[in-house]
Amino acid sequence: MTIWTILLLTSGLAFLVVLIYVSYGVKAELRETLNDLKADVEESRNHEEILNRPEE
Repeated sequence: MTIWTILLLTSGLAFLVVLIYVSYGVKAELRETLNDLKADVEESRNHEEILNRPEE
């Protein structure tokens, strides 16, 4: 019985570690994407004359 308890606790702990690792990776990726989008918005604000010209 104790071997199964140890195995269950170990697998639960490993799952939590993987979950935390993945969540930090996703958070970093989302932050990078957000920074890219902010840079794109800033660039489009700097070039409004291109965005506002009529299509031909």
